[in-house]
Amino acid sequence: MKINLFKKILTKVFPSFGEITTKLSSEESEQKEICAPDDCDPSDVVFAKAFTNEGGKFFYCDDMEDFYLMFKQLLTENKWKQSYCSNDELKNSLKPTELEFESDFRKADSSISNCEFLIACKGSVMVSAAQTKGLKVDQLPEILVIVAYTSQIVIDLNEGLQGLQKKYGRNRPSNVTSIRTKQSVTTGNIKKAKDLYVFLIEDYKDPR
Repeated sequence: MKINLFKKILTKVFPSFGEITTKLSSEESEQKEICAPDDCDPSDVVFAKAFTNEGGKFFYCDDMEDFYLMFKQLLTENKWKQSYCSNDELKNSLKPTELEFESDFRKADSSISNCEFLIACKGSVMVSAAQTKGLKVDQLPEILVIVAYTSQIVIDLNEGLQGLQKKYGRNRPSNVTSIRTKQSVTTGNIKKAKDLYVFLIEDYKDPR
């Protein structure tokens, strides 16, 4: 699958556990061009390229064991101690990481969430009230970690909205919005932009 090769490119071009610098050397700039979306790319690679080109931090995980390993490394590097998470199921799945959770989002140093879909062509994350639980996106901590699966990737916003309709029917949640990285937003509602990390866990093995 192409994503494995792309993971190697990301490891070299975008350091997994450090800040992405805005000033690139000529060699790094050349490497970054390699990460430009291609019409032949499957949707997961399209998302990864668009997302990282806009300053997002991307981690591809073969399985949950791979996810736990990389997530623990990220916690160690960034020294996050108290994360906010409103999803009990996600909290339970994160028990192996030994991360402590802060119930008050205003005191948390980071936030961890699942999502509705990942929008490939925009490199953005679609969430709804099902994830935010009554909070506005701009109320969440600046650092937002998204745990998603390859089956949640859609090509564009329209496909995402169709997916919501199929998933929820008449009970579609409110406050549907797309979160983008801070680097990608120059105008509009910058408060909805976050320092975004996406862990993409493989759950769909067939070529896309």
